[in-house]
Amino acid sequence: MTRGMIQVHSRVFVLVLLATAVSCSKCDEVAAVDAGPIDAGPQVLAELEPNESAEKALVIDRTSVVEASLGAEVQKPDEDWYALKAALPRTVDLTVTAPMGGDVALEVIDVTKTVLTQVNAAGPGGAERMPNLDVSGTVLVRVIGLKKGVGGAYTLTATFRERQPGFELEPNDRRVEATQVQLGQAVSGLIAHPGDVDLFRFELPTPGGELEPTPTGAPADAPVEADAGDADAGGEAAAPVDAGPAPEQKTALRVDVSSVEGVSFDLQLLTEAEAVLFQAKSRESAGLSLRNVGVRQSDRVLYVALRSAPLSAAKDARRGFHPDRTYTLTVVPEEAGASAEYEPNDELAKATDLSPNSYREGFVNPRGDVDHFKLTTDGPSIVRLQLSGVEKVDLQLSVVRPVEGKPDEVLLKVNEGGTKEPEQLNNVRCEGVCWFRVEGVARKVDGKWVKEDENPDQAYRLSTTVVPDDGSEEREPNNSPDAGTPITFGRPVRGTVYPKRDVDYFALDLRERQVKTPVSAQLLGVLKVDVGLYLHRVEADGKLTLVQTSDGAKGDKPESIRFSLEPGLYLLEVRDAKNRESNFQDSYQLTVEESD
Repeated sequence: MTRGMIQVHSRVFVLVLLATAVSCSKCDEVAAVDAGPIDAGPQVLAELEPNESAEKALVIDRTSVVEASLGAEVQKPDEDWYALKAALPRTVDLTVTAPMGGDVALEVIDVTKTVLTQVNAAGPGGAERMPNLDVSGTVLVRVIGLKKGVGGAYTLTATFRERQPGFELEPNDRRVEATQVQLGQAVSGLIAHPGDVDLFRFELPTPGGELEPTPTGAPADAPVEADAGDADAGGEAAAPVDAGPAPEQKTALRVDVSSVEGVSFDLQLLTEAEAVLFQAKSRESAGLSLRNVGVRQSDRVLYVALRSAPLSAAKDARRGFHPDRTYTLTVVPEEAGASAEYEPNDELAKATDLSPNSYREGFVNPRGDVDHFKLTTDGPSIVRLQLSGVEKVDLQLSVVRPVEGKPDEVLLKVNEGGTKEPEQLNNVRCEGVCWFRVEGVARKVDGKWVKEDENPDQAYRLSTTVVPDDGSEEREPNNSPDAGTPITFGRPVRGTVYPKRDVDYFALDLRERQVKTPVSAQLLGVLKVDVGLYLHRVEADGKLTLVQTSDGAKGDKPESIRFSLEPGLYLLEVRDAKNRESNFQDSYQLTVEESD
């Protein structure tokens, strides 16, 4: 082989090697995964002046950063307009920085040039933010300098995102823009700035739908007293009490709002006409759990408004906000149904109706909650009240009545038990209509009496047993001389020494007698209590003169008094002789007879 042939073969070999290498390189290129174009981040736009009107607004249709500047106008602050557009509904997180030394406000405006919402929370030098702006079609945004003669560069950042199910959309502080939510569905939102108001719209089922109508009578499973008492001795039925118009049918709802750090919530429930049905405030950094909120069944639509409440009582107190921490709101029907109390019932005019021989279930919630109940009977009746205890709260039960132009009068009050323990009132007189109050007991904290205890998770139950007043039972309250229960010869009257230090007066009227009347009074005692019997004469000036006493026996041993009484009005007093014990279960019996 010649030298020339060797050179030719060598060149061919080199070409084959090069071709093989190129071929392998192309094989590797085919096997590699295509990573796509490199993400260059949001588009960067430059503000174009003039843009001081909606017609000249800079269009932003995707995630963008706008480098802009506010003029240092002396006559009036400069303003820049932007038009956010989206072919499909999107949520936009909008942030605007402030020029050095300047203060800006961010406004959302509709096509009629109406300002829907304004954000100005950060103050001079701070950035303003609206994190959940609804962009469906075109939304106008205006950036305004708030200081005349101060301008400079600022940045507007608009981040477009797909809609997040179960989240509010801003602006939603007007009824027409309220976020629609289904009853029982959780929805989240943000208190993004101090002036932020979030309005949610709930459609309530029609009566007979998912929520059954609330009957005005007793619940189907309400306890009924087996012995309803004797028929009216006079043979005539008592006339029915005119209780006025029938109470409105209501539905009880539970409303829960989770906490947000640094925010005190102000919550309102509104009718479709925006009348306030209920309002509550939370403590700072605390949520709300509201039970048995009463909503009229005639209302087909309910609005819930959430905003930030002042963090103190000062006139210029700040309102907390947090553009990054979400809350969750849920509104669901209460399980108690027809037996639930209805909030608000913190005053007698809004008392929840309580049927005879029935019960209501309620919550001491929020803190300081006071619940009123109204019982209507067919005539003079004797009522027994039982109040179950709950965890965390020491409950108190009272009988009250309205006094025109003055605070409600407390006629009778009991707080025998502590936390978790029940309360009871016996033989309460109800002549047609009467009112009861359930509340937590105030306790002293840092030298002040406050009602801080609450329990949104465990309901109390207030039960009533009602019988006609036939004169055989004492009539509470009868702890003052002018409220003594009438007693007649030969007809025994039963009563209880309850609560502790209870005093029962019985009025024996001998004013029509012409001569002295020999009287014998006998008191059958009860277990645990050393009862005493005291006879008083009521003088012309209303003062009492003690005539005779009998308080030497012990426990259930009887006490007796025998005396010849001049014509007049007398009171027999029954109480624990040592004022230290009580017995809610066992009744004493007092009998007065004419003796020989």
